[in-house]
Amino acid sequence: MRAPAIVGWLGLMLTGCGLTAPAVRYFEIRPTPAEHRAGPPLPSILVPDFSCIAAYDNLRLIIRKSPVELAASRNLQWTTVPGRMLAQGLRARLESTGRFETVRREATPRPPYSVEGLVQVIELSEEKSPTVRLGLHLNVRRNADGAAIGEESVDETRPVNGRDPADGILALRDLYSQVLDGVTDHVIAAIEQDLQRPPARAAH
Repeated sequence: MRAPAIVGWLGLMLTGCGLTAPAVRYFEIRPTPAEHRAGPPLPSILVPDFSCIAAYDNLRLIIRKSPVELAASRNLQWTTVPGRMLAQGLRARLESTGRFETVRREATPRPPYSVEGLVQVIELSEEKSPTVRLGLHLNVRRNADGAAIGEESVDETRPVNGRDPADGILALRDLYSQVLDGVTDHVIAAIEQDLQRPPARAAH
């Protein structure tokens, strides 16, 4: 009789935990696509997954509690790590312009150009008023010699209309879509300018 009683007690405990544990909510950022851009075709471009500052390089959403404190949420999570998610958004944006021969995450041999990114900040804030913040550093690189032909840094904060975390993710999506407007123009301009450079002279 004693063993069944223990089993029953454990079952009640597990059931109680299941009822009280908060459900995990999953979020993703899918930026709006770009309009088709007129212009001559550009070579293929590589956009590997972005690297990410350690505090933000995980599936848990980062919540800013104060100017000096960050917390990783247990029940609010990304569908994939931010470095991969944001790079997917840039690849989709560049591809939708119709300017590039191909836009790839991986390719062998490497195409003529690549965009490398570092996620510096991606967070929701619970300070005085709800806000979101996104910080990125991007390099456009010529792969033949590894030279950086373009560089851009972004660090933007936006207010959030609403207190639900989903409201914050919508604000981040709209913010990233706006950031990608400028990034797309910058990437295209850097490559167009590089293609117009005079050929290097052979060494004598």
